[in-house]
Amino acid sequence: MGKFFNSKIFEGISKLADVMLIDFYFLVCSIPIFTIGASSTALYYAMHKCVYKGRGYTTEFFHSFKDNFKQSTLSWLIFIVLFLILGGDIYITRNMIAADSKLQAAPIFFTILLIFAITWAIYHFAYIARFENTFKQSFKISAVFMAVNIGWTFAIIGVLIICLLLVYRFLFLLIFAPGIIAFAIHPILERVFRKYMSEEDLAREDDILY
Repeated sequence: MGKFFNSKIFEGISKLADVMLIDFYFLVCSIPIFTIGASSTALYYAMHKCVYKGRGYTTEFFHSFKDNFKQSTLSWLIFIVLFLILGGDIYITRNMIAADSKLQAAPIFFTILLIFAITWAIYHFAYIARFENTFKQSFKISAVFMAVNIGWTFAIIGVLIICLLLVYRFLFLLIFAPGIIAFAIHPILERVFRKYMSEEDLAREDDILY
């Protein structure tokens, strides 16, 4: 029994170290800002393969970063434009609409849209990490996954809110937030993804991870 608990403790510490190391890779590779998309894809890929499946090393992060760089970076640039537009809408409606205006609820509306846009980005980069598809189809399918699985989408939003509150309370967690969020939402996203995988793909997934 003691050996069992010791092995579980060691395994937990090992996984925690992997999460922190992958988080570090993400932060370093995201410094140029425009590479955040490729880093996000690589973050999920490494979290899935190394931490959850226990296959390969944390350096799998760089394998995904390289292979998906073009598609993920172009996707990120599109999401940046979307975020800026919605952020601008929130700022304008909060500061330029009169308190007695019928459009007073507009900031809330655009904030909700921004939250779902961020969630869409999470689905999208995780999808690129797990499946091969065209640029256009990846956007379409990730959006459909988010809309059709609205319950799990709200669960992801809930995880994001909890993590943001923790970071607000304990500022030092900001450094570890990407890794913690990726680790926390992975089981949710995998529940969604596996629903649409064939039996052959699932068998291959559980036997040998690409």
